[in-house]
Amino acid sequence: MKEKLKEILDTTLDHCMAGGLLKETAVPDYVIEVPNNPDHGHFATNLPMILASTQKTAPRRIAEVLTGHLQDPGNFFEKVEVAGPGFINFTIDRGRWHSALADMVRRAENFGRGKPRPEDRFNVEFVSANPTGPLHLGHGRGAALGDTLCRILAFRGRSVTREFYVNDAGLQIRLLGESILSRIRQMTDPDAPFPENGYHGDYVLDLAREIAADRAIEAMEEEDAIDYCARQGKARMLKEIQEDLERFGVRFDVWYSEKQLLDSGSLDRALERLDRAGLLYEEGGALWIRTSRFGDDKDRVIRKSDGRFTYFASDIAYHLDKRERDFTRSVDLWGADHHGYVSRLRGAMAAFDIPGEWFSVLLIQLVKLWKRGNEVKMSKRAGTYVTLRELMDEVGVDAVRFVFMTKSHDSPLDFDVDLVKKKDSDNPVYYVQYAHARICSVFRKAREEGIGLPRDLERCAARLVLEEEMAMIRRMTEFPSLLEDICRVFEPHRLTYYLTGLAAAFHRYFNLGTKNPQHRIVVEDRELAGARLLLAAGVRTVLANGLALLGVSAPEKM
Repeated sequence: MKEKLKEILDTTLDHCMAGGLLKETAVPDYVIEVPNNPDHGHFATNLPMILASTQKTAPRRIAEVLTGHLQDPGNFFEKVEVAGPGFINFTIDRGRWHSALADMVRRAENFGRGKPRPEDRFNVEFVSANPTGPLHLGHGRGAALGDTLCRILAFRGRSVTREFYVNDAGLQIRLLGESILSRIRQMTDPDAPFPENGYHGDYVLDLAREIAADRAIEAMEEEDAIDYCARQGKARMLKEIQEDLERFGVRFDVWYSEKQLLDSGSLDRALERLDRAGLLYEEGGALWIRTSRFGDDKDRVIRKSDGRFTYFASDIAYHLDKRERDFTRSVDLWGADHHGYVSRLRGAMAAFDIPGEWFSVLLIQLVKLWKRGNEVKMSKRAGTYVTLRELMDEVGVDAVRFVFMTKSHDSPLDFDVDLVKKKDSDNPVYYVQYAHARICSVFRKAREEGIGLPRDLERCAARLVLEEEMAMIRRMTEFPSLLEDICRVFEPHRLTYYLTGLAAAFHRYFNLGTKNPQHRIVVEDRELAGARLLLAAGVRTVLANGLALLGVSAPEKM
């Protein structure tokens, strides 16, 4: 509906400008929204207010011109009125809503899907956990967010590449090898030293046992033993990460190796380009890049005085490689502790004349786990933290994915294990899934009584006149525009809010029948029952499509 309204407004605007009723000027973005007060119609727009400065005319006068010349040959509107200083309120013809309901049921799993836009090529890089330990809750939240965003982008027609950047070069891999080797030695000598900044989790001991069982590590030279343990540990942890993500419903198109990036010469080529542009200089034995020229608060080191490159150097080369792979947008999901890193990398991209809008970063806040009213304390340094695998084992994939999407990525998240184990309305994922299952139950009952969806969906839909019914139809038609907004602003958690609201509306509607038998879905009036089944089918369609985009199942029985 919103897309159709925008089409009419754009056509009207063109008509008014071509006819001299308004000056021909560029049209900035304007808003079409659902008013908080239902008395103000189904939609409202601020278009006249936006046009006022370029038209040099009062917004209310512009609103009167537009409403007086609306290009609406199909009688889309029931009522149009100018409000306040220059807003326009629109009430859509009731028959249009009924037709929209019939259309969404016909389109079924394709309702909300956008037209293919292969020219919009997105690279979404997320999780990218160091292969030095299992996935923890923060990784899981990033996986749910990134995968949901990718699903929505692809559903709306964008070309999407899901990418995992494997940090398999540098000190952290060597430190993993040292930690494993120390644990192997401690099997025979409990007093053998452990690296000061080593990895302390129990998984390191598991790795040590597995690796020691395959090879006589103690017979190797020190450096050879560290290198072997590092390579074996990295490979085994990466395999575990891949298995956990697969179980979590997350699949990547590209596993991009940092080591291969460095070996390919991409970093050297990037530095050569920066040097030719005069953006590199040496100071204190280190190599610096002049990111302060491009909005960073200071210049940054890319090669330390000991000759080792920083992570920043690798990231510059990596993102330049993304650009050279012809992606039109790059979206990175990082932990919140990387906040200060965004401006410096954006500055580096500007040094290569890459526009700022090409590169976006979503910073993911921490997850706190609660059990029996107490926070589960976690410490990565001490190796005491709950893994994603453990959480999936305890509450299931659906609950984990849904709860991770109940808040914006830039807000901390509390995960209450006891809450999501409940089988009632307090459990957010159960509440939404139960709405879908309840509708399936209604259809089973209707089939028992020989009632199904009618052939003429539009004519049947006209029997839907209750305000609760019309409100649900209006809510469901927002689904495609909501998904498009998510593609624009990268806020997939809004889908979770939307589905929860739709489920709540259906539960309230269903409960009308417990108070008044005339308001039940399956009633003696078979045509009315068919119309209400059509409405229920629409809700089921939207819930199923939305849950699929969240990577959550839509059960038929609960």
